[in-house]
Amino acid sequence: MTVFVVWLVAFAVFLFLLLKAWDGALGAMVKRRLPTQLQGDPAQDRWVMSTALAVLGATFIIKPVSMLLTLILLAIGIWVGLRVACWAVRKAKLH
Repeated sequence: MTVFVVWLVAFAVFLFLLLKAWDGALGAMVKRRLPTQLQGDPAQDRWVMSTALAVLGATFIIKPVSMLLTLILLAIGIWVGLRVACWAVRKAKLH
């Protein structure tokens, strides 16, 4: 129960700070990084992206080792996937 309460407090703090920073650098960074097809209503983007980042931040506060291992595994998976895709494109005869 204590872990849940700490997670909720961390989530609320992150959400508050992210919503406050949206009009500054955070909103500009998200707008710059998201493709135009994924950009929707700016008010909706604010809530969706801030909530997602707050969940990640609160989880990182509670279980940092699990999050780091997950990020490392994701990075390795993406790296291997890109290598296999590049190899497959080189081997394919695109005429």
